[in-house]
Amino acid sequence: MFLSQISSLIYQERYKDLLREAERYRLVQQALAGRERRHPFYYRALTWLGCQLVAWGWHLQERYGAATATPALRAAYKSHPLNR
Repeated sequence: MFLSQISSLIYQERYKDLLREAERYRLVQQALAGRERRHPFYYRALTWLGCQLVAWGWHLQERYGAATATPALRAAYKSHPLNR
């Protein structure tokens, strides 16, 4: 194959990728169009809550370590009434 044929194939594949990306974006926008818009405070509160949960998780992992978390979770799972 010549270099021009290879570059032509690369451009064709890139064009197909762009078409797929545009179609996906269109579908997402179409799905979001029917939803009600939320207040910006909702997103800030959700972001803050997510950061707090991540920080809490890191704190727990540092405190108890990753090695001890797995057996403790298994014991809690096994002792749950629905898992007996």
